Amino acid sequence: MDLKVKKSQKPLQGAIRPESDKSISQRLILFSLLTEEECVFEKISSALDPRSALSAAACLGLEYRLENDTLFAKGPGIAGLKEPDRPIYCGNSGTLMRLLMGLLAPSRIFAVLYGDHSLNNRPMARIAEPLRDMGAVIHTRRGGLAPIAVVGGDLKGTDFTLPVASAQLKSAVILASLHSEGQSRVIEPIPSRDHTERILAHMGAEITRQGSEIIIEPGRKLSGIKMKVGGDFSSAAFFIGAGLLGEGSEIILDDVNLNPTRTGLLKVLERMGASLVVDETEDVEPIGRIKVASENLCGTVVESVEVPLLIDEIPLLAVLAAAAEGTTTICGVSELKVKESDRLSGIAELVRLLGRECAIKGEGKNLTLEIYGRPGEFEGGTYDPKFDHRLAMAACVAGLNSPEGITVLNAECAEVSQPQFYSELKRLGAQIEE
Repeated sequence: MDLKVKKSQKPLQGAIRPESDKSISQRLILFSLLTEEECVFEKISSALDPRSALSAAACLGLEYRLENDTLFAKGPGIAGLKEPDRPIYCGNSGTLMRLLMGLLAPSRIFAVLYGDHSLNNRPMARIAEPLRDMGAVIHTRRGGLAPIAVVGGDLKGTDFTLPVASAQLKSAVILASLHSEGQSRVIEPIPSRDHTERILAHMGAEITRQGSEIIIEPGRKLSGIKMKVGGDFSSAAFFIGAGLLGEGSEIILDDVNLNPTRTGLLKVLERMGASLVVDETEDVEPIGRIKVASENLCGTVVESVEVPLLIDEIPLLAVLAAAAEGTTTICGVSELKVKESDRLSGIAELVRLLGRECAIKGEGKNLTLEIYGRPGEFEGGTYDPKFDHRLAMAACVAGLNSPEGITVLNAECAEVSQPQFYSELKRLGAQIEE
């Protein structure tokens, strides 16, 4: 499905509740496998990635029922995991495949994990190596790629320093450490999203943080929990962008997850001059409301230490930077090359389609993206996001500032994280044509 988005004659107005957080939804589904007590998850995400997680968990013995958007889930516990009689399909979800590697490593079963073409070509060696150091038996395709075979067995505790800021890598090691022999320490030089630690601690796991160290004591019995899933901030970000780009626009985002390890974009936008009002309430995961109004923006510098806290929002940030006054520099962007697509190249292609210039400089950890923005309307044309949902949504937001319009190829890929993205944009007043 190809869609064309163009600048509307009227500003965007209204309130929405973004799709529930898919990262948290996937974790809740997988972690419910580790307790024999029932878990109740309200507002569970209906996006493709959580649906893949639910299917995978069912293969491992999860019993569940869905009543509207509430999931009732009862797992078999780590000792009762069911050995699947066929390979487990992880769809497009790196989170699902990588967390399953850690969850299954100390089990007593054999399982094979595979995904779609994109996922089967994303790097998994960085997850497999620290798990192997703990004693795990994990086989990958040449180059550390999926399909992946995990042979569950006895593990020993570890002292592991994260080589990159990665919540998925951190989570895999934490999950393996829950059922290993001896204490484990995970050292995190640069903070990444902490949903795993929060949720598992709420379930009864003994996980503590001392500075940059996360200490895991194994053997604690996990309890069932009841939890409400807030709206996905990464999805909300695209509506924030729509509100900032559309002249005279005012958008309210309700019930959004505001975990501080996820909302780095808000701090960057504030430096750029964005008009944002944020109200939140504290819980296992903080949830609140964001009010956004259109505003003239200026360029800024995003340091490497900030990138893990807004990694999924960089395609959207690049679009806003293209409309800002001056240069925006984003440091430490090498991880963008190994997302669902080579997002760095995709971002550069999109920025140039909009009639702005950008440059990719340096290499490795010093890889930097510079966007040379200027206020005013965007040019338009046809954009291929290469089935990357975040690039597709970023291009659609950019179209809101283009009188010519931007045609996004295979725009349905946005359903991976935000099934109602286009219908919600239309409800706010966006002009979208098939």
